[in-house]
Amino acid sequence: LELARDLQSSLIPKELPKTSAYTVGAHNEIANTVGGDIYDFVPLPDGRLAVLFGDASGHGMAAGLVMAVAHAAFRTQLEVDPSPAAMFATLNRILCRTGGPRAFFSSVYFLLSEDGSLSGSVAGHPQPLLLDWDGSVRARIGKGAYPLGIRPNLTWPVETGRIEPRGALFLHSDGLPEGRSAAGEQFGEARIEALLRQFASYDPQAEADAIAASLR
Repeated sequence: LELARDLQSSLIPKELPKTSAYTVGAHNEIANTVGGDIYDFVPLPDGRLAVLFGDASGHGMAAGLVMAVAHAAFRTQLEVDPSPAAMFATLNRILCRTGGPRAFFSSVYFLLSEDGSLSGSVAGHPQPLLLDWDGSVRARIGKGAYPLGIRPNLTWPVETGRIEPRGALFLHSDGLPEGRSAAGEQFGEARIEALLRQFASYDPQAEADAIAASLR
């Protein structure tokens, strides 16, 4: 488990990229010794930013290994064809071959262009939120769909949208809305939306940290 924890830690980026168009903030907090959450942000040679956000099923060694396989496939596929359809087809094929029947990977993948336009797919993951300048939710991206690694030959719709100037794209795992207080109160979607409006003036890293502090 210590080796798996070290592996997971090595896959989470220590420094987040800042491009001419985007500033990124992120927060990762493992619930157990080894979790299944991962994110990665990769600037591409053509100026686009590739974003992967995912959550492997379960915890412990099995989740850590699924996460590692998905991350390796993601980095390799970026060099071949970074389009959303090709990315999810490759990740799903590899995860179906290497994982067991309960090893699946809920995931979000986006390509963000310098003009704010985006394309991507959502596979069994909480909906990403497109935010206006004041933190209000302009759109929810994606609908209910299978995670990756469940069945071969599945396809996922390619979603499109645009991040407006001073707007944002907010991604989160189910650990945020499903978090519970000592009294059993669920954090919930309404609280997330209220915090996004409250912290809209923060830079992305400060906003991610403030939301995590609110959860705690």
